[in-house]
Amino acid sequence: MENKKLKEYNITWERYEKALSKVLSNFANSGIETVTVEEIWVETSLPIDLILEILERNKLNYPEEIKEIKYKNEIIWSRNEK
Repeated sequence: MENKKLKEYNITWERYEKALSKVLSNFANSGIETVTVEEIWVETSLPIDLILEILERNKLNYPEEIKEIKYKNEIIWSRNEK
């Protein structure tokens, strides 16, 4: 039964990664260089823990214009770290 539940809730990462990439592109097109997780949350309505998990997986293509992403005033991703 436990395995069946896990299969039912299988996450399609690509779908969420695409949504985050699109939102980051929109921020970049607006001239925004520093983005917060809270701003991403407002734009996507995805749970913050899911956003953090996707960012942690580091499989996104970040627009060149985005220099850093912050969460609770801490930098969690920076172009300089890459």
